[in-house]
Amino acid sequence: MGVDALASVIESERFRLEPRGRWRAFRETYPWSQDSAFMSSYCGSGERRSPWKWYREMIRPNNRTKFAHAIIPRGETAPIGVHFAAIRPYRSCFLAIGVHDRAWWGKGVVQEVRGRIIDHILAHSDVERLYAQVVARNLPSVFNYRKFGFTHVGTLHRSCRDPATGEVHDMLIFEMFRDEWLARRERAGA
Repeated sequence: MGVDALASVIESERFRLEPRGRWRAFRETYPWSQDSAFMSSYCGSGERRSPWKWYREMIRPNNRTKFAHAIIPRGETAPIGVHFAAIRPYRSCFLAIGVHDRAWWGKGVVQEVRGRIIDHILAHSDVERLYAQVVARNLPSVFNYRKFGFTHVGTLHRSCRDPATGEVHDMLIFEMFRDEWLARRERAGA
């Protein structure tokens, strides 16, 4: 696996995706964990996190098997979101993305960033399977995965509870295989 390549800067049309280490990712994302609307859509619980709780919950990048890329609009310095990827055993990769800056919501950030990240992961690793878990009520994420061609492969019924509201939610599992992604890219002429 090209670990150095996976932890490198990735350019997209509108964004610079800069790799982050564990502490910098924590420092940049911890303030976002205090935004209950963002956290509710990102992980199913709007509960505010203490620094220790957020550190334990977030994917802690080590730039060997777990990676974080800050999403920074070209010409700016502050990240508007972050993309996490964790290479797991059996050539699988878990994906998660969060766009905190509401000015960018609904503007195609997830599609643009996710596509570049997937291309990057597949070009520099032996990953064969991409997957994610989404809170069932997070319809924008569900639609984004479907738009990318991910398949809904399972539902974890009543698997998470929001301590802030007491609501219980289902988690949806989506996956896609390398050959499916590459075939989609070829059909799209990318």
